[in-house]
Amino acid sequence: MTADEMKRFAERTVRRALDSGAETAEVTVFERLEFTAEVRKGAIEKLIESVASAIDIELSVDRRKALVSSSDLSEESVSALIADGVELAKVMDQDEFFALPEAHELGAARDDLAIFDPDARAIPAEKKIALALDLERIALRMDSRIIPDGSSFSNGSRTIAFANSMGFCEAYRRTSHMLALSCAVEDKPENGENIGKRQSSHWYSTAICARDLEPLENIAAKAVSRTLRKIGARKPKTCEAPVVFDPEATRDLLDSIANAVSGGSIYRKSSFLVDRAGAQVGSPLVNIVDDALLPQKLGSRPFDSEGVRSRRNVVFERGILRSFLLSSYQARKLGLRTTGNAGGISNLCLEPGSSDPLEIIAGVRQGLYLTALFGPGANWMTGDFSQGAQGFWIENGELAYPVDEFTIAGSFPSMLAGMVMVGGDVDWRSQIAAPTIKIERMTLSGT
Repeated sequence: MTADEMKRFAERTVRRALDSGAETAEVTVFERLEFTAEVRKGAIEKLIESVASAIDIELSVDRRKALVSSSDLSEESVSALIADGVELAKVMDQDEFFALPEAHELGAARDDLAIFDPDARAIPAEKKIALALDLERIALRMDSRIIPDGSSFSNGSRTIAFANSMGFCEAYRRTSHMLALSCAVEDKPENGENIGKRQSSHWYSTAICARDLEPLENIAAKAVSRTLRKIGARKPKTCEAPVVFDPEATRDLLDSIANAVSGGSIYRKSSFLVDRAGAQVGSPLVNIVDDALLPQKLGSRPFDSEGVRSRRNVVFERGILRSFLLSSYQARKLGLRTTGNAGGISNLCLEPGSSDPLEIIAGVRQGLYLTALFGPGANWMTGDFSQGAQGFWIENGELAYPVDEFTIAGSFPSMLAGMVMVGGDVDWRSQIAAPTIKIERMTLSGT
């Protein structure tokens, strides 16, 4: 179906739900086209090409809500789905906070978000496979020690149409592309603790449009260098030290912050930020924004999953917690206003600072340059933080040697308050965008 056909289908389904006894109805119709080619050692390991459609119908009877879904969009299936939904709603508990969004909140942002690549479907499968194979070949030519762990090209196109019983009906299309490479190396240094082990790393590029992906040579070079530099990793000594997070490690930190500021976590009182609205939680360098209106970003959208118009939300301003991220339901539970975040974050970004990443490292006499975090231990409910880590030990402002098999610990409040430097190198390869940061002091548990 075209986007217009999907909109008309969603509107008809809303009317049918109301005619069948529903008091309110929200209908989302999806169409997804996805392709993935994974290769290893010059051979195709996985090839997936799929087209799928689905419908979600959320309806209510006397403030009793039910959600039903199906991948069968036939008239008979949708009629049966609506009937099931109405009967299910009648036996659900009443929820005094349930209601559709306020009418003035509904709408679609009119800015051109540039989130759809009309050429995405025209890329031949042979070319996609060839890109994955070429990426691996380029990496193998760069260093004979490299062992291929997998190379891939994937892209997708999604159309989303949404209608509700208040008369709102809109649709949008989005695309995404990714090239990724993972590789390994046998760790056999002359001196080191990891003799006989393998070290591995990766790099990837993402974009709305295929033409905006990084060149294959750049992706390969980054994956190879990130792998080789791990050779000879050792455990650091147990100590307290300043920690410089690279952008990927900062992204992991922001992922936990996103959960902590979610309206669901707040009204359930399962966040360390409960009752902290308006408080100075972080250092003045902590400026975090969720902005769904940024052109050509992976999380941009004209409206959220309940038809609320997208917007820019300031979450932290100079370390002060200014806003949680809320759907209409979550906002009603908390006595607040929706932020257009039904369905989750859009583009969550720790805004760049004025520091050069190399200058941040150069300012550390002894400390850790953190490149990866592993395992459980980031608890946004209690604020406790303790995870496995990898990185490099910094000596006199330079990366001295790789470190591995240790734990880094602290707490989210102390980490936010202890953020003393923020780089200008924001990495936008995800819905969570992050720069290099320096946290004044954390605990390392090694030897």
